[in-house]
Amino acid sequence: MSTHEIFALRDYLSPDRKGRTISDAHHEVPLSDILQTTCLAGRVRELSGRSVLLAVSGQLLSAHAMIEIDGVARRMLLCPPDVNPDDIESLIDEADIQAIVTDQPRRWADAGVYLILGVHMPEPMVITPKTQRATEWLMISGASGMRKIVGHRLEGFDNPVVADGTPQAKAPVWATFCDIRHYGGLQILLRAIIGGGSMVLSEPGEPLAAHLARLAAHGVTHISGTPSHWQELLMSGSVACFSPRHVRVSGETANQSLLDCLAHAFPNATIGHDEDSIAAGSCLP
Repeated sequence: MSTHEIFALRDYLSPDRKGRTISDAHHEVPLSDILQTTCLAGRVRELSGRSVLLAVSGQLLSAHAMIEIDGVARRMLLCPPDVNPDDIESLIDEADIQAIVTDQPRRWADAGVYLILGVHMPEPMVITPKTQRATEWLMISGASGMRKIVGHRLEGFDNPVVADGTPQAKAPVWATFCDIRHYGGLQILLRAIIGGGSMVLSEPGEPLAAHLARLAAHGVTHISGTPSHWQELLMSGSVACFSPRHVRVSGETANQSLLDCLAHAFPNATIGHDEDSIAAGSCLP
């Protein structure tokens, strides 16, 4: 693969594309600003060609670090917040981890990895890193005791979620109930970045009504979640304030009753689901 054929996330963040942001419950950051800042104190070049474990507690800072590392590291293993500590040693060995990027360096001090880079609040970047290679994205899959690592390439994440097929005057604003360190959440984050949109991140422990109000305030147009997420939302009685253009059910088997309930709750939205994922049943007790 020649250099001009290699793309990393930073290559989709043109400073000319104004109005694109990524936000959580506390901060909203223009995506173009990430090109001008570093959360690794400008040390990302030390990760060149290495296999890196990314273990950052917050989603927003994790997203910034992903963008900074992609195209520099040989591979990047995303460590979700719910990973079992007993699995860490085997995961590090399996992925041949050579560096750890984290905002909790003391936690990883005894991991047996020489290079540990601390993650900090973004600061101006002196030298902008260039895309060097197609970084392999590694995800941790499976239940505790049966963890496995699954590899992906950036181009494998960029299939767009098709809404109604009509031209839209404004770029989509994406959201998901899933954490971006898990496959379903990462898919949505990357689709937002690659597709020219914005992203609103979930927040652990945030009341559902407050979460939906935040999604509405940011004008979320495309949102994805598992059947469990959607069932909780439908039973909350908080859907009136939220009107997305596209709703997607993914990650688990959905039943037709759930899809019907979503169509009723969001009459102006297209309802999508993973192929071959519909089962009979009731979505509400």
